[in-house]
Amino acid sequence: MGAQHSNSRPYHHGDLHRALVDAGTRIVESHGVEDISLREVARQAQVSHTAPYHYFANKSALLAAIAAAGFKQMVAEIQQLGTEMAGLEPQPLDPLFPLRCVGRGYVKFALQRPSIFRLMFRPELTQPAENPELREAESQAFGALQSAIEFYRNINPQISLDPRIASAFAWSTVHGFVTLQLDAVFQETPVGQLDIASTAEAVLKLIEGGIKSFEKQ
Repeated sequence: MGAQHSNSRPYHHGDLHRALVDAGTRIVESHGVEDISLREVARQAQVSHTAPYHYFANKSALLAAIAAAGFKQMVAEIQQLGTEMAGLEPQPLDPLFPLRCVGRGYVKFALQRPSIFRLMFRPELTQPAENPELREAESQAFGALQSAIEFYRNINPQISLDPRIASAFAWSTVHGFVTLQLDAVFQETPVGQLDIASTAEAVLKLIEGGIKSFEKQ
């Protein structure tokens, strides 16, 4: 028997999966990962308690779907930011513009949606065979970074750095920054209170400078 709303109106194909993921996302953001369950997600989505099992074998599978949605939303954030920033950039386009968009979008998403951001990198969700949707969404997000690096390399073919190393350098730097900020580590060290916006911009400029330093003289 197909899953239905509490008012007995059936979902159209594909709507229930999205509704369950959306409900799970709300729970994670309001109460955390530990409080989520398939039963609670079903209750918030207004379907029978067995309905989620048509899509998710267990809680881990549900969390992987929520994490996948997070990566897709991050990519959308980067794309939207790129559209907004494009009108502010002088012409011709700065070859590091796409990388700047990726960095700013990454920081913005992480700081605005910390619970989802943390979920996206939980180690227990990293089994490719079990979570292909999550792997694909991760690949799309990482692909945005790789494309930004390749854009720079195409304009500056003299750069000698392997794009995979450049991507790893940029990703680990910005990820480390936002993780330290989210964990309030800065507040517990001599670094103390930081203006997050200006510090984020400084970190992104350091990444750009690091990549440019590999240009052949």
